[in-house]
Amino acid sequence: MNGALAGRTAIVMGAGSVGPGWSNGKAVAASYARAGANTVCVDFVEERAAETAAVICARGGSALAVVADATDESSVRAVVQAALDEFGQVDILHNNVGVGGSFGTPETIKPEEWAREFTQNVSSAYLGIRCVVPTMREQGRGVIINTSSTMAVRFLRRPNVAYSASKAAVEAMTKACAVAYGRDNIRVNCLRIGFSETPLMMAAVGRRGLDDAGRQAVMHNSREKVPLRGEHASGFDVGAAAVFLASDAAGYLTGVVLDVDGGLVSAPL
Repeated sequence: MNGALAGRTAIVMGAGSVGPGWSNGKAVAASYARAGANTVCVDFVEERAAETAAVICARGGSALAVVADATDESSVRAVVQAALDEFGQVDILHNNVGVGGSFGTPETIKPEEWAREFTQNVSSAYLGIRCVVPTMREQGRGVIINTSSTMAVRFLRRPNVAYSASKAAVEAMTKACAVAYGRDNIRVNCLRIGFSETPLMMAAVGRRGLDDAGRQAVMHNSREKVPLRGEHASGFDVGAAAVFLASDAAGYLTGVVLDVDGGLVSAPL
C-alpha cells in the first residue's frame, strides 16, 4: 500500500529492536514510512530508536528518533509534542510497547512481576491514548492501534497468567475506546499477534540454554503449530496489517481485534 499514508504522521511507541533483524515495532515503523508517513520512532533505548529512524531515512523515508519511557506520562506527552513540532500533526499512534516472561499463576507470580507486565502492556497503551487524543480530537481525525497477543485468548501448557490477562485488558480497552472516541472520528483497533519470528523471540529461545539442535527443534515445533504454511509471522506481516488499519481502506473499522497469526487462534488445541 505504497502511498496509502502519504502526508500523515505516525508515532510508533517501541520502534526499536533488541538485536539485529526486524522486530515488530521496527518493521511497523518502516512499513508506515514505506506507505508515505512521517514516522516518529520512539524507544526507551536511544540507539534502538536512532537505528530504526536511520534505516527509514536511508531508504528515502522521513523519520524522527525520540527517546521516551512509555510508562511515564510526561515522557509520552513530550513525544507527542516532538511529533507536532517536527511534522505539525499526529495522525496515527501505534502502541507496541510490551513485555512478558512472568510465567506462573497468581499464587506463584510475585506482585512486582504482575505489576511490571500490566504497567508495560496496559498502562503504556493507556498513556499513549491519553496523551494523543486531545491532538487528534482537535484535528478531527486519528487512528490508534494497540498490540495484543493470541495469548489473550489461547494458552500455553506453561501458565502465563500475567501476560494473558494484560493482553486481554488491552483488547477490552481497545473496544471501550473505540466507542468512546467514535464521534471524534478517532478509530481505535488492535493487532492480535501470534508467533512472530523476531529478535525478541530468538533471544527468548536462546535463554533456554539449548544447543543448536535443541533450538532448531523448538523453532520447528513452534512453526508446525501455525496452520498457514507452517510458518511464523515476520515483523512485516504485522506491518502490513498495521498499514491497512491506519489507512482509509479501513476507514469504517473501529473496535476491531485483527488476528495476525496464520490461523493459529482458529487451530485445534
